[in-house]
Amino acid sequence: MSRTPAAPNRNALWARALVDGLGRRGVSHACIGSGSRSAPLVEALAADDRFTLHAHVDERSAAFFALGVGAASGRPAVVVTTSGTAAANLFPAVVEGSRSEIPFLALTADRPAALRGTDANQTIDQRDLFGRYARRSIDVALPEPTAAGLARLGTAVEAAWRAALGPPAGPAHLNVQFAKPLEPVHVPGDVPPGLEPRLPGSATLGEAPGVSPPDAGGELAPLLQGARRPLLVCGPNQRSGIGRAALALAARVRAPLIADPLSGARFGAGAERWTMSGADLSLRADDVAAALRPDLIVRVGRAPTSAVVCRYLERHADVPQFVLDATHGWRDHLATGARPLTGDPVATLERAAAADSGEAEGAWVERWRAVDRAARLAVDPSLAETWFEGAVAYTMARSLPEGTPWFIGNSMPIRDVDAFARATDRPLHALGLRGASGIDGNVSAALGAAAASGRPAAALIGDLTLLHDVGALLVDRPPGISLHLVVIQNRGGGIFHMLPIREHDPPFTPYVVMPQSVDLGAVAAAAGIPHRPVSSVAELREAVQAPGPESEGRGLRLTEARVEREHNWQQRTAAIESAKEAARREI
Repeated sequence: MSRTPAAPNRNALWARALVDGLGRRGVSHACIGSGSRSAPLVEALAADDRFTLHAHVDERSAAFFALGVGAASGRPAVVVTTSGTAAANLFPAVVEGSRSEIPFLALTADRPAALRGTDANQTIDQRDLFGRYARRSIDVALPEPTAAGLARLGTAVEAAWRAALGPPAGPAHLNVQFAKPLEPVHVPGDVPPGLEPRLPGSATLGEAPGVSPPDAGGELAPLLQGARRPLLVCGPNQRSGIGRAALALAARVRAPLIADPLSGARFGAGAERWTMSGADLSLRADDVAAALRPDLIVRVGRAPTSAVVCRYLERHADVPQFVLDATHGWRDHLATGARPLTGDPVATLERAAAADSGEAEGAWVERWRAVDRAARLAVDPSLAETWFEGAVAYTMARSLPEGTPWFIGNSMPIRDVDAFARATDRPLHALGLRGASGIDGNVSAALGAAAASGRPAAALIGDLTLLHDVGALLVDRPPGISLHLVVIQNRGGGIFHMLPIREHDPPFTPYVVMPQSVDLGAVAAAAGIPHRPVSSVAELREAVQAPGPESEGRGLRLTEARVEREHNWQQRTAAIESAKEAARREI
């Protein structure tokens, strides 16, 4: 609750009422950017012990930190900025949050509307600043210290909160105007006696509104009942229950399940038996992809990370494909003719698992298992001994403690986890940003996920990803945020070796790979965090399993996994070819 019961002026009244409304809706993390126009909001948040505040020099970092909180908790965090370009710096995270369906609330402080379109300093038009990427954008007028004014503010807060939670979840924007004085100084007659800084409504407004569509299990069960070779595909998603429900349905109908690392079905009970984690390797062989032809494909979540799995879905576009979708918003970019089953995905999967959905042919799932087992056995020995980026992903998945929040960065790390980290019944909370899939803000998002989880977390990212968001490490963080950053140091963008442009140098090396020679040990020293270089599987395993620095009052550490780009590409290619050949022998 607020420690300052009386509001000294209308700005303080307005800001404290707004913050109280968010607190009563369960919002508990606030990311603060530096500035003056936002002072009323910052003062209100600092005076309210329901909020954990996170200071940021860079508003872009603040917004991605909030995305990490939302991804880990399913609850929106607040980002507060001052006016002008500070607000515009939220745009990349707004785009990612919209595409990834991660809730968060952007509170941008603004100058009075009368200054828009003039030469007033630091004034831009912040109305609808984020366009179609915000679930809702509301321009909040100057504070009105009346019961009616507070009621209108309450309507705006409620609308933004509901929009952020969805479905689909995503960013919501409140643009809040303030005129001076911005400090909590007493202004005689500004606030009528007895007007409390509180929005209308009950004392506790509770949990998410629960505006979920009905399940479509009644439609899915008959489809499965009529199939003899069904296949389940679980893509990246932000719903904690989807992966668990997909595994339960796979077990019920005895169907193979292709599960993205960010699906919730790759690391957890039942995954070893039903998840085909070698799909990215084995389906590269055309004859294997042709032999494993389903008669029904049921998809949930976004399109898989694996381009190989996406090509498999395109190859079998003549097979009936259905996508569980909660919002009528499905877009079939693979042009497979997939039809949406509109309903809550978790409820749909659970209802289908509880119904008489039939069973697949026994030979169908066994054929998938044989192919998957062969592909995994072909690569696992080299992953345990040979040092390349795939081995880093494999080792982290096997070595992290159960239940670890694991942020997996974009570019090659998520692809290497997909290809080389086998499914396991050991639970890991894999997180990532696969909406717009940029490398911007990944460090901040990992820190936010660690903060929301309240337990030691880990992240796997590339060197360019670290450098893109290195400022996130150069701000003091409380020791309560525990994050082990494992950074693959290959001196540039290793992913681009996968593209045809690699045959054209220049411009390939200087302008696509972007080679760099930054000393990551010096970066860690500047940030005041422990740094450890590793160059073997054994060294990495020891670093991952070693106790963290929390006992020393420091919650962050950086392990630099040093690899050589060309050697990595050769080892990766050899592992893939070995897996493909092994898979072919099983068909």
